[in-house]
Amino acid sequence: MLKKYFGYRILFNILIVSCFMFYPLGVLAGHVVVIDPAHGGTDSGVKAGRTAEKDLTLAIALELKKTLAQESGIEVLLTRDTDKTVSLQERRVKILQAKPALVLSLHVNAGFSKSSSGFELYYPGFASGTVNGKNSNKTTDDAGGKYLNDTVKLARLIQKNLDNLFLRKGRGLREAPVPLAEGLKIPVLVVELGFVTNADDKKKLVLAKTQKEIAGALAASIRSFF
Repeated sequence: MLKKYFGYRILFNILIVSCFMFYPLGVLAGHVVVIDPAHGGTDSGVKAGRTAEKDLTLAIALELKKTLAQESGIEVLLTRDTDKTVSLQERRVKILQAKPALVLSLHVNAGFSKSSSGFELYYPGFASGTVNGKNSNKTTDDAGGKYLNDTVKLARLIQKNLDNLFLRKGRGLREAPVPLAEGLKIPVLVVELGFVTNADDKKKLVLAKTQKEIAGALAASIRSFF
């Protein structure tokens, strides 16, 4: 009888330990995240010499997908995973089909002045989203407020983690029209990762090491968001 008791006790302890081992994965599992590497194919985005925005956003997006896949259990989908032309409508269709928890659109900036540098974040808000001339995001209900709050929450997490990477380089969170977000009732955030027209920013952005660090900061932000 005593032997049987200890057998049940050991089995119970194994089950408890297993629950704690898989708890973090279970918390994050089931969430779909869409990463949108801006531009691609015939649309190079902003350029400085031979450095094109489309190449930088794709490299960071691929690294971000790999980083999240290693441990989190989050399903990551890209609107493009090669250097190909993808229209805004095609990106929106992919997002609608994926039914993600959030969308992160990666961009690289350009400035009229070569001194402009740093990263900045854009979100659509509810007064700026329009579909067919109508305010699609403007709402006063609790659900609408949650999308905005979640977007700001994600933005602040990214600001914090990128600030740790690029000290005093944050240019803030700004509300602006985001065509990709029109009609979508989920957090959609545009991340401008630096100025390719700035010599220091460009030098960092083209480095695989920096791209991996950026991906790590974004991945940490997404994990914290959930």
